[in-house]
Amino acid sequence: MARWKLGIAAAMVGVMGAVAGCSGDSGSSGESTLDVWFNDPGTELQPVIQKVMTDFETAHTGVKINLRFVGGADTHQQYLTAVAGGAPPCVAQLGNTWTPEFSSMGALAEADLKLDEAKQRFVGSMVDSATMDGKVYGYPYNVGNRAFVYRKDLLEKSGVQVPKTWEEVATAAKKLNEDNKGEGIAGFGIMGGEIWQYVPLVWNWGGDIAVKEGDSYKATMNTPEAKAAFDWYAKLLTTDKLSPPDAANWVAADGTKAFALGKVAMGIYASFQLKSMLAQSPDLKEKVGVVELPTGPGGNNDTFAGGSNLVVFNDCKDQENARALVRHMAEPANVTGYTRGIGMLPASLAGIQEEQTSGSFADPLFKPFGDQAKHTRYVPADPSWGKVEGSGALVNAMQALMGGKSDLNSTMDKLNTEITEAFGK
Repeated sequence: MARWKLGIAAAMVGVMGAVAGCSGDSGSSGESTLDVWFNDPGTELQPVIQKVMTDFETAHTGVKINLRFVGGADTHQQYLTAVAGGAPPCVAQLGNTWTPEFSSMGALAEADLKLDEAKQRFVGSMVDSATMDGKVYGYPYNVGNRAFVYRKDLLEKSGVQVPKTWEEVATAAKKLNEDNKGEGIAGFGIMGGEIWQYVPLVWNWGGDIAVKEGDSYKATMNTPEAKAAFDWYAKLLTTDKLSPPDAANWVAADGTKAFALGKVAMGIYASFQLKSMLAQSPDLKEKVGVVELPTGPGGNNDTFAGGSNLVVFNDCKDQENARALVRHMAEPANVTGYTRGIGMLPASLAGIQEEQTSGSFADPLFKPFGDQAKHTRYVPADPSWGKVEGSGALVNAMQALMGGKSDLNSTMDKLNTEITEAFGK
């Protein structure tokens, strides 16, 4: 009988090599052990992942899985340390913004999935996150994206139609702001500290974050399109005053809490955030509506796709069974138990269709998130993107505009330089 062993990642990085050293080990008994690292979904969902592993073991005699749930601020460093020590796990659920970094350093094995097939089976932006130089280095696993969430009752009361463009959003929000001033309800939920609220607007205005030149990326955040997008968002606060002044510092948790408390009329929220808001305030369910994001002057409503990929590390000694496990984990039936629990979607197109037809996204409130997933993009697939995001340059630029600390041209020129320099490191 196949066996599995569960380990919660509580060990210090210094002893990690000893724990992961048996990754993909084929012992003298003929048994193979596959170390698997999975982002800790919490105690309620751990058994769901455990069952997926147990089912694989049952179907693959002689294979046992050492499942380890990882998490915390040092998770990225744990992976780096394991790779440097030649002892990473065989299989891992790796964040999509980390996948280019680890593939570029040669740590990941090429997936048994060709690019054309991947594009046919999975959300395109998630495939982009796992692709380097035309080769795919992971199976897209789950995807999370934002959509437009609004209070139906407040829009009806003010005689406002659901906005279809960002300019209509600004007009509608001003009306809602004025009509609900006495109740302290903001017309639009602004989050100056949350880059995924406004960076995708650059695409909506017809621009790009960066373009590839040769082997590296060059930032394009000082183009007219990027400037107009950032300027428009900043003025929602500075000129139109559609949220409280401290919204310049709001992050996702602040914006989510404000909507849940009934203090925001419209905003950009992810499916898992909506799930959280409804859990906090169940009475909102009958008052809330969701549609795809509005379209910008560039003629699109694309937004960022977050999520994760299932990858195999090159140092794994049992590549055959590791690849088989990834294929098993990526089957829609083995993904949805996890994604339903966290309020996200499977990254496979078949999985999304199933969820929208008979799963948790069949609810009219959540179905638009599945539609929006097909209109998503990935950030520049450069291994240094983590440095760009971690530097705070994007947030600093928006908050400088909202605080009146510098003019638009200077702010965006500085941001452009900082991003290009990060790519060059």
